[in-house]
Amino acid sequence: MSNNSQLPLKNLIKTRETWFESGKALRYLEFYFRAGKKEIRIASGFFSLKGWGFVRNYTKNKKVYLLVGLEKPGEDRARKALISEIMRDLRTGLYKERRQAVQDLVGRMESEQFEIVDARALNHHAKLYLVDETVAIIASSNLTGRGLIEQIEVGSIVTKQYEVLSLIEEFDNYFKIAKDLTQELLEALKQWLKFVRPWDIYLKTMLALENLPPLKSNYKKQPVNYQVDMIAQTLRQILEYNGSMLVASTGLGKTVVAVHVALHLKEQGEIDNVMVIGPKPVQKSWRHEMRKASLPCDYFNYQMLDQPTSDRDSNLEIFEAIAETFHEQRWLLIIDESHIFRNRHHKALFNLTDNPEERLAFNRLRGLFNPEQNNPKVLLLTGSPYAKDIDNINHQLYLLPHTGESRVLFPEFIEDAYAWHIPNTEEFIKLPVASQLTTPHVVRYYGQRTETGNYYIEFEKERRYIPEIILHNIDFTLPLEPEMSQVITENYFVLTKAPAMFKRNIERLVRVAWTSSPLALREMLERIIDTPGGTKGYKFKTARFSKSRLERQTALTPIIKQLRKYPESKDIKLMKLLKIINTSFENQEKVIIFCERHPTVSYLQRCLSKLVPSLRIAHTLDITEDGSYKMAPSKKVEKHIEQFAPFANNAEGKYQETYDVFITTDAYGVGVNMQDASVVVNYDIDWTPIGPIQRAGRVLRFWHSPRTIQVYTFLPTLTNQNPFQSELMSIERRWEKLMERHDESKKIIDLPVLTEEQRQEIDLFEVAPEIGVKSGKLNLESLADVAISPYFEHTRKLQDNRDYAEHLPSDIISAKIYQKDRSSIYVLLKHSQKYHGLIYTPDTQKLEEPTAVKLLNIIQCYEETEVALVDFNLVEELADRCIQAWCQQENIDPEEVTRECTLYLKSIRDEDTVEEFLND
Repeated sequence: MSNNSQLPLKNLIKTRETWFESGKALRYLEFYFRAGKKEIRIASGFFSLKGWGFVRNYTKNKKVYLLVGLEKPGEDRARKALISEIMRDLRTGLYKERRQAVQDLVGRMESEQFEIVDARALNHHAKLYLVDETVAIIASSNLTGRGLIEQIEVGSIVTKQYEVLSLIEEFDNYFKIAKDLTQELLEALKQWLKFVRPWDIYLKTMLALENLPPLKSNYKKQPVNYQVDMIAQTLRQILEYNGSMLVASTGLGKTVVAVHVALHLKEQGEIDNVMVIGPKPVQKSWRHEMRKASLPCDYFNYQMLDQPTSDRDSNLEIFEAIAETFHEQRWLLIIDESHIFRNRHHKALFNLTDNPEERLAFNRLRGLFNPEQNNPKVLLLTGSPYAKDIDNINHQLYLLPHTGESRVLFPEFIEDAYAWHIPNTEEFIKLPVASQLTTPHVVRYYGQRTETGNYYIEFEKERRYIPEIILHNIDFTLPLEPEMSQVITENYFVLTKAPAMFKRNIERLVRVAWTSSPLALREMLERIIDTPGGTKGYKFKTARFSKSRLERQTALTPIIKQLRKYPESKDIKLMKLLKIINTSFENQEKVIIFCERHPTVSYLQRCLSKLVPSLRIAHTLDITEDGSYKMAPSKKVEKHIEQFAPFANNAEGKYQETYDVFITTDAYGVGVNMQDASVVVNYDIDWTPIGPIQRAGRVLRFWHSPRTIQVYTFLPTLTNQNPFQSELMSIERRWEKLMERHDESKKIIDLPVLTEEQRQEIDLFEVAPEIGVKSGKLNLESLADVAISPYFEHTRKLQDNRDYAEHLPSDIISAKIYQKDRSSIYVLLKHSQKYHGLIYTPDTQKLEEPTAVKLLNIIQCYEETEVALVDFNLVEELADRCIQAWCQQENIDPEEVTRECTLYLKSIRDEDTVEEFLND
């Protein structure tokens, strides 16, 4: 470079009129702009406020005409895009005087001292600076910070008057036919200078946190509003912690959510393959959805994972082959109905021990994790995670990647030190890897209401209605109550040589069979008198009955004989069921009946077919003419489900024969769609609330028309005349215990499906937390506040304002009162298509990036929240400090960062701290 570059500018201009270096264009502009008297004409391929900031002080008292073209000519830059790009450049990087530059330009335009036109339609790409009629600066430099300062540019000075006048004439001709942007830019900049409402910052942040880019996939099932929130939250958790547990009410579309999460992870290059672990009945559905989404997927039945060898299930061999090379690829592991893994340890009924071993399924799943290699990303899905105690949830959380905080002092010595864990159910929704969304919340904040008062969700321009629910309790007395009461209280079913907690296992099974059906009880008693040594007998390893086989045969054989001849008309439970079915049949309502025991399925099929010959009944057993039975093959049952619920399974018109009643155990109470039915019968109660929740979930789904769901629960009772009533109270205590667990599960599940009332109407807009325990009239908002994740508590506020939020500009600024000791600044940045919500406290210079929920908790507000009084320049200064601190921390060039919004959090208690700090 010539030594002339070190000369003062006034000397340099005398000796040289061309240049080829960086920064020199600005020096020439400074000189000639200062010398100008009236007008400055500028032609530039692009224009930025930072570029204006460099020259604005030299253009005072002069009229400026700005002709803007293109950096790169093309049709993709529409007129509106030019204003957008000017505003985008304004919010990019660090520029301490940007507010002053904007204020100056606004003042110039308002006083008609500055005009800007868009000449891109003319393919204008020139860079030209004309001062009065005396000089023309022809340069390669745009009127931007990069063009004037950073980039190496070339230029020359023209002072011959005829040449300058010729350029002015050409400039003016283009200027006249170009599109005037002055007023449009003025309005945009004036709006930028204003403080918006804190509410706008809150909405803008929620929309940014959603941040779901359009998928390239042709998967046709598009998520509806509440599913978008679930996808965004789940995806964020997986990307941050490698795992997420989503608890969502049955029918809210967890499968669709999971498929979209997998698609986003696939398109972002985070995974290569998907593995799904789940119940056998939903295998076909999962494979179908993954195939439609073009996602590579391996599906394994959860029962397979507990098999000791592949002899019993050949799929185990496939699983083990995948596991050997699992870490060579990046996997998403989806565990559907994760409550199936609520028990980490296996307890065999007759191989009793006080220290049971860990289930093989847990060993195999955890074997897929290797901290030194590629760990899978894990998504747990369930609608009912709680059964008996908090360990049920912690055992499921154990299957997530161990990315939590250590719970012990020396974590290196504890295998699960970093596993996610909660001490009680209330803490679940506070976990950063957990999210919970309930049907009542969806109804309240995402649903729409018709004139007739029905609520619906819009699914791709089709209304799907949320059903109303009526819960019923049906009391029934037990068959052969005197005879059975006596043998139970005389300990005919008690075991010896077994740990104390297991001595009454057989007695408990007898009570269950007794409350289920005469056939279930008969088969149970037949096994007991055939033990030991008989073909039907139990094969104990160490345990023995306290009564001899002869004693048992003598006492139980008369009862068995009575049960073999027990007439249907004396079975009170059966007769009450028949009444329900007849009423439903008359109303053209389909019925699902859930039983606890296979003999009861067989018993009901036989009795109902006999009593109501016109009834078309499907069931899950293969029953022979002699009355023997076994589980039907899964393909046969799947066909029956389609015949029973063709609409829910996309099988309308596929079969000539359809069914009115479906009888099953809980084997088909999970995952399958049977919402063609509107009546669910809990013929037998369960030990945990998971069973009733999942059973009701087969029909508690959106429907194409308004309707009411009926849920009947049969409750066994003892007669007051029973002399052994106090000894037999455990039969009724089972119901009481179930209700206690149901009450605890309501802190996590969607809505009650059991009640202590004889009849309970549930309107999803009027549901209270107390329902199902000591219920009265109900209130949904209190339930929603308790039972859903805080993230959805925030995003529900976005739904009614989504259109408004989507039209909010970027780089908006506000201030609100902050209930903390120190004032802080919140800045939402975007870098590499990812948003970062930062909180910076200036007097401590503390910078943090809270989780999405913590951030929303900090900035949450309402439409009426007032803007706090604060100096604009203070907010700008602190925002710059925040950005600078984060860029230094992350080793990122500030020019790669854009501002989305800024909120000054003004402390009530310490209002002057920040101002004093800046003054220092």
